[in-house]
Amino acid sequence: MTEGSERSIQGTPFAGDGRPSRSFGKGRVCKETGCGTRLSIYNRGKFCYLHEPMAVPRTRGRKIA
Repeated sequence: MTEGSERSIQGTPFAGDGRPSRSFGKGRVCKETGCGTRLSIYNRGKFCYLHEPMAVPRTRGRKIA
């Protein structure tokens, strides 16, 4: 046997017992006129990805767009 082969790393198994994921209701539809895309219960927004208004992030305190 090689040196160190008998050592093992111990820990606790990840069981996902933490708090549940936030959900935002079933059966919601994109608010854009004419769009019938159903929104995921995990999507907190009111629009689908295609119609979500553009959000411009700030980088180091400066507006980039």
